[in-house]
Amino acid sequence: MIKNLPFKSRFRLCFRKILVFRTNIALLFFMIIASLCGASAQGQAIKVKGIVRSSSGDTLPGVSISVKDNSASAVTDVSGTFSINVPRGGTLNFTYVGMEPFSQIVRNDDYLVVVLHPKVASLENVVVIGYGSLRKKDITSAISTVSVKDVSSRPITNTAEILQGKAAGVQVTQPSGEPGGDFSVRVRGISSPNGSEPLYVIDGVIAPNTKSIDPNSIESISVLKDASAAGIYGAAGAINGVVLITTKKGAVGKPRTELNFYTGVQQITKKIPVLDGPQSAQMLKEAYANVGSSFNISDSAVNSVNNNWQDLIYRDALQTGLSAGFSGGSEKSQYYLGVGYVDQQGIIRNSDRKRYFAKLNLKQTMNKWLEVGTHLSYNRSNGNIIAGLNNSQQHGGAVMAALNINPFIPIYTPGTTFYGTGLDGSFTAVKDIYAASNKTVFNNLLGDLHAEIKLPFDLTFRTQFGASLENSTNDYFVSPTATVGDMSNGGFGSNTAQEVFRYTWENTLTYTKSFNKQTINAVIGTTALSEKYRYNYAEGKGFATGYIPTLNAASSNYLLNGNKAEYATASYFARVAYTYDDKYLLTASLRRDGASRFGSNNMYGYFPAVSVGWRVSNEPFFQSLTFIQDLKIRAGYGATGNLPPVNYPSVNTLAPGSALLGGRVVSGYVPTNPIGNPDLKWESGKGINAGLDVSILNSRLTISADYYRKQTTNLIFQKNLPSTTPSATGTPFTFVNLPGVVLNSGVDLSINGAVANGKDFNWNSTLNVSYNKNRISGLDSGTVYYTGGIAFGGNGNPFYPAIIKNGLPLGTFWGYVAEGVNPQTGNINYRRLGKGGYADGRHVSSDTDRTSLGTGLPTFTIGFSNDFSYKNFSLNILVDGVTGNKIFNATRIETEGMSTVGNATADALRRWKKPGDVTDIPMAAYGDPNGNTLISSRFIEDGSFARIRSATLSYSLKLKSLQNIGFENVRLYVTATNLLTITNYSGYYPEINAFGTSSQAVGIDYGTYPQSKSYTFGINIQL
Repeated sequence: MIKNLPFKSRFRLCFRKILVFRTNIALLFFMIIASLCGASAQGQAIKVKGIVRSSSGDTLPGVSISVKDNSASAVTDVSGTFSINVPRGGTLNFTYVGMEPFSQIVRNDDYLVVVLHPKVASLENVVVIGYGSLRKKDITSAISTVSVKDVSSRPITNTAEILQGKAAGVQVTQPSGEPGGDFSVRVRGISSPNGSEPLYVIDGVIAPNTKSIDPNSIESISVLKDASAAGIYGAAGAINGVVLITTKKGAVGKPRTELNFYTGVQQITKKIPVLDGPQSAQMLKEAYANVGSSFNISDSAVNSVNNNWQDLIYRDALQTGLSAGFSGGSEKSQYYLGVGYVDQQGIIRNSDRKRYFAKLNLKQTMNKWLEVGTHLSYNRSNGNIIAGLNNSQQHGGAVMAALNINPFIPIYTPGTTFYGTGLDGSFTAVKDIYAASNKTVFNNLLGDLHAEIKLPFDLTFRTQFGASLENSTNDYFVSPTATVGDMSNGGFGSNTAQEVFRYTWENTLTYTKSFNKQTINAVIGTTALSEKYRYNYAEGKGFATGYIPTLNAASSNYLLNGNKAEYATASYFARVAYTYDDKYLLTASLRRDGASRFGSNNMYGYFPAVSVGWRVSNEPFFQSLTFIQDLKIRAGYGATGNLPPVNYPSVNTLAPGSALLGGRVVSGYVPTNPIGNPDLKWESGKGINAGLDVSILNSRLTISADYYRKQTTNLIFQKNLPSTTPSATGTPFTFVNLPGVVLNSGVDLSINGAVANGKDFNWNSTLNVSYNKNRISGLDSGTVYYTGGIAFGGNGNPFYPAIIKNGLPLGTFWGYVAEGVNPQTGNINYRRLGKGGYADGRHVSSDTDRTSLGTGLPTFTIGFSNDFSYKNFSLNILVDGVTGNKIFNATRIETEGMSTVGNATADALRRWKKPGDVTDIPMAAYGDPNGNTLISSRFIEDGSFARIRSATLSYSLKLKSLQNIGFENVRLYVTATNLLTITNYSGYYPEINAFGTSSQAVGIDYGTYPQSKSYTFGINIQL
């Protein structure tokens, strides 16, 4: 103690304490004076002016600007400029929807140039992953997030269009150009012969499709591509990937309004040259003469009419779209309301589709611990489908008729008002589209109510009840003036009505905690799903007039049919995401699903998943590599599943009917299709993924690359049973698990770069490249399944061009190898694989001479998007393409088969006519006595293409006069879609499939509604 020290020591110690005290007092005094001076200086307000731009160089109107700890605020004008009074040394905060917030300390009155960056470019950005979200930089699986910024810049009518060319490993095709036609979405190839479409989750609710959503109301899309990410959804359909859609929501701030209008014209991409009247007549004379018969037609009949049926059925079709979005809110309440309308004519006359959309999102913060909300979406569409196209894979319809109806056939039967018929009595192209009406109406409602409760101990409980209701009706009517086949008996009418009601109830408990360099995000939950289906069908014949097309006007041949079905699932799941020191990442999940579609022995399945990540760029040894801003390595494994496509595959259902028992026909209740299989199991998928994410050059260039390998076992497949099996509904069949395996392996590569980032000119580019190899193995030796039945000419006896066989991809074409035309006989030379040499179609063996002719699945897919901006102008160009796939052009069997009474394409001009002719087109021979139309390599074409999918040029009006009346931005744009396609395919368009979204029959063209190109003008207004 001080009192025990000598006097001198006590004096020195006290002196030092006094000196330290006085020094501290002096320092405190000077700090106070400095603070007061600083406060005085800071209190001197200065006027600051500047401009706010996006990272792509566009000026941003409507940016909110506020002064920290001050009530002053401002908003950028239509030119992106601002002026605001700020205390010297004050902080300006800049906020804008979809952009990262930005702060700037103001020390003088220099002119400020502020650049805001999109949130999607930030590693801190939150990515929806299913039952929650994670920071982008903490993702350990293969997940693609797709920008929707250009949705309002081009006429997008289907949500799937947003994904086209935008996500590596995701192939989006439109099998038919029919208005309102479905799109096919495949994530990393086809995983199952039972279907290839991914699972859709909209605002947290599992949805059957995306029809209820207006693309203009979408905020973001995430695609879970690998099993480690999709495994959290188990057997709900995640075997084909998961597409998570988040719609727009309200935001705190002033109300915002966005209006979008476009109108334009659609045209067929090309027309196929065909023979004219005299050329067609000459070919028919040869066809009959070569089989010892004759074809008689007068010159006057040939020359009096020369119809090009393509000119008669195709048209320039108008399309118009209008949408409006309203959003806003306070700290406690936010809202978003969107409405939309699309009117789309088809390029084939008498086809059209009108769609109406409505969207409402509400969120209400009740207090500090409770938040409630709702999402509601509604869509109604109605239109007319070309009647003959309803089953185009069976008879080709109007598209086929436009090519093979002879030019000298008149539109109307001479002397009558009845539509004419072809030489074989078939519908002409015009009759096919006008003699019948085929009106459809769809209604889709999707919605949910949800509540989120913040609990103690960093827990959050969320409950969400979602429901979807789909109903559709089809009214088909053929006028009694029709003169073909069964429809000549006084007309024909039918009505079909379907309804699907589904509800889901999900409850989750989430735990989020950060401590000691560690972050844990864990969730456990349950899901209950129930679906009910109802179907009714009625038909009648014998109508007195075509002016009363309702079934009560039919006089005979009534047929009534109906069906009801339902199924349910119950699920439990858990997931934990763990991060240590922002370097070491782990995500693991487990789901248990139970489904009523299986028997009691196979009702439940377990689906685990795990993935890890290592952010190498955060390691101390990596810090010297300053040109790399981020490097993350990922790896994962997961299991998923799939359900059968029908509701009662494991049990027998009964219906009134008759069966052959003991040699006699017995009436009563007999099984209906499918015949029950109590041993049916889950379709099981397992996959591995390894990838890396790199960000370099000050994050101007980002690269993501993934290698994957996945397999599907217990393949669910429809198998026909012996005809003696009792069945009340046609040919008996059941569902079985094939012993084979579908294997997919490949690579996804995505490169994003800011090529140029200047004051006036900016250029951003994205390249997506995907490689996929698909094959089947493990089937029983010799087991072969044929698919893709086509009944040429509508004769009801289908040929099957596709096959499921060991060692081959799904969608493999199977047939003979054609080696040109025999110069002496005029018949096709087929290679005899079994015995060697060549033979015509009469002397080849279907058992030994057929082989693989390629697959409809592409090996490579590519998407290349470029965004350019110069001052007020911007240009977006999207190019996509595929290679490695084949197309079975079945249309050519009728137009180049040289065997029918129909017309042919102009290629028939080089047909064989006499011995010694060297050509690839055989002789004309009615009835094809020599087998020149066998399914062969002659009709298999390269399906590769590169296409300018869309090109949009826009201009933003920067007029202060517009801002003065409330306009934040007015943008004018013109868009061309399918502007240019480079391909060797001879048909209308290489992106087709007569079997729609089928995963077994792919790349088949037979009377398929052609795609169109379009030119559109639009205006986008932000208020």
